[in-house]
Amino acid sequence: MKIPKIISKNGHEYILVKAYKNFILYKNMLTGVNECFSEYDLGLIEKQPRISYANKHNIR
Repeated sequence: MKIPKIISKNGHEYILVKAYKNFILYKNMLTGVNECFSEYDLGLIEKQPRISYANKHNIR
């Protein structure tokens, strides 16, 4: 999966700052404000991952 360096979303242009495990940080080219997107938001994956509370906190 390749993360795009520049995206256009909601009428704004964003440039890639850094990719983290759970989100991707982009900077608005017009205002300079940082914004986070998930892989699902960018259309890189089809289904949004679901994490149950029990799995997240290792409860059995």
